[in-house]
Amino acid sequence: MSARPQRLFLLRHGEVDAAWHGRIYGALDVPLSAGGKEEARRAARRLAGLELGAVVSSGLARTEFGAELLREPRGLPALVDPKLRELERGAWAGLTLAELEAQAPGAFAAWARQPAATRSPGGESLTDLAQRVLPRVRHWCRAHAGRDVALVVHGWVVRVVLCEALGLALDLSTRLDVRTGDLFVLRRQGPTGLELESFACDVLPGLAAHPA
Repeated sequence: MSARPQRLFLLRHGEVDAAWHGRIYGALDVPLSAGGKEEARRAARRLAGLELGAVVSSGLARTEFGAELLREPRGLPALVDPKLRELERGAWAGLTLAELEAQAPGAFAAWARQPAATRSPGGESLTDLAQRVLPRVRHWCRAHAGRDVALVVHGWVVRVVLCEALGLALDLSTRLDVRTGDLFVLRRQGPTGLELESFACDVLPGLAAHPA
């Protein structure tokens, strides 16, 4: 009998503090809300009892909170990978969508039409993000081959990994509704491939609610 494929548990952090709702925070280190902490606890309870070889976060406080909930009961060491941080928004970071529209009319809409190739000033495109993130996802799977791995990360990080697993163009990632606290389970296929096993996202007609 062949061994069960390695699984990758991909968790998005919980809801951020209300002060950041409607703001583009990207890779800024913003705090969780009380509700966001409870979302992280619910995600951890869903994985209770499962053996994990490693739990890795991006190092930002909102992912470290959820990662520690998974590590502590298993006695796992803290593993942090800054290359798993959220999409870098550059000059847009900290602005509301209304503020950005006032400063640069149409800029966010242009990004949303072609996010794979479009960068904010000083920021990244989704292609840049995928080139940063996907090698690290494969690294952590290889480093713990034969054991399941959990990554506690960010919305756009989750989306680019899902696009890779589903064979979707990155420009379609804006249609994936990846909500705070969501959990996705992928199987590792061969040395580089990923396949989605179970998920909690919908395909929507427009952008996800939170621009991050």
